[in-house]
Amino acid sequence: MGVEVCAVPGHPRGVTPRRSWHRATIAAGLALLSVLGMILVSIHVSPRQVVAGDAHYVFASARSLAYDGDLDLTNQYAVMGDRWGLGRDPTHDGWRLPPREIGASLVMVPGLWLHHLAGIAPRWEPTCACLLAAASLGICWLGCARIVDTLELGPRRAELLAGAAVLGFVVPFYALGSAGYAHAPDAAICAWLCWALLKGRGPLSTGVLLACAVLTRMQNVLWLLWPAVEVLAPPSATDRRDQLRRVAIIASVGALGFAPQLWLGLAHPGSARGSLGWTLAFFNLDDYLFDLARVQVGVHGLLRWTPIAALALLGLALADRRSPNARALGPLAVFVGLWLLLAAVRDVDGGDAFGARRMAGIVGILALGLGHAWSRIAGRGPDARPWTAWSLAAALTLAVVVNLGRTHQAIVGELSLTSPDRSGGRR
Repeated sequence: MGVEVCAVPGHPRGVTPRRSWHRATIAAGLALLSVLGMILVSIHVSPRQVVAGDAHYVFASARSLAYDGDLDLTNQYAVMGDRWGLGRDPTHDGWRLPPREIGASLVMVPGLWLHHLAGIAPRWEPTCACLLAAASLGICWLGCARIVDTLELGPRRAELLAGAAVLGFVVPFYALGSAGYAHAPDAAICAWLCWALLKGRGPLSTGVLLACAVLTRMQNVLWLLWPAVEVLAPPSATDRRDQLRRVAIIASVGALGFAPQLWLGLAHPGSARGSLGWTLAFFNLDDYLFDLARVQVGVHGLLRWTPIAALALLGLALADRRSPNARALGPLAVFVGLWLLLAAVRDVDGGDAFGARRMAGIVGILALGLGHAWSRIAGRGPDARPWTAWSLAAALTLAVVVNLGRTHQAIVGELSLTSPDRSGGRR
């Protein structure tokens, strides 16, 4: 005779308040370990490592917000330099705009204030700026655990599968080694956005999460595909109207994520590249079918670098459509939308990168896919297959260990991240 665990209001089914505190402790521990790891990277490699490459410009915008209270990067370029020449096109009034979405820069501001108020040595400024970005690893795991909870596999399995999705993917590298990039905060925000869409949370709160995601990476507007595809097959005409209203509210609130770029363009016109530094030359549809393959199995392809993603995508494809908790069509729509977009950029392989970093935001989708894969392969309840479950758990553990090993090698320079195609754009 089994014991049924009743859901507690405000908690996922089967997750008691005690378990929630347990998870909060795990998330805090992961965040602390990630922050300590990022500090160790700063000590043993260089404090500048965490804001190297494109993160230089995220850091410049953060310094401007924290110290100047604006987004005119003229002062920052004078102090820090303009290594890629992205600030060479001033506006009519002389402003030099940030060539990045500012979400990741906003995450840096509290750390910069801490650095300034505490009087910490100047060389540690980049490390302080990246404290919250590194800590987002724990927040990302917590969101992924809540996602897998929707499949009712049990809280422990949800926690383990969430850990496999987060630690077996590109997120650890961008939380520890290159925390100045937007990818770790992007993964955390999108994990919770994925959970909100999966649970059918209110359109206002979902829209706020979408706005935060767009503020961090503009490509995240494609998450609107999820509620949009759910409009296609509603149970009734009334449900269709409700779904359309929901999509409209989510889209309207989510559009606020574009507000900073819109304001900069209107208030400070004249920049040849605009507030993002993008031109049409950033995109290239030549050899598009080949580029679609490169996104998946190229030098920095999703499946080539993080094969755990293949199991997750298989799980989404095999999801039981008869289950009310399946809801795999929306996540697949988001994944396909991102895939099609990323194949259209000029530098598909992305220069120096750890894996498919542009798809870091799909970690929640991967966690959901791993949950579906577990349910279909290992079974559950009376249909559980223990030996299959142990084999699958061993494979996931091996994938995580290998990925963390490669992460360490990449951070210390033992693993080359260079793409042979260095002719592309900035991202």
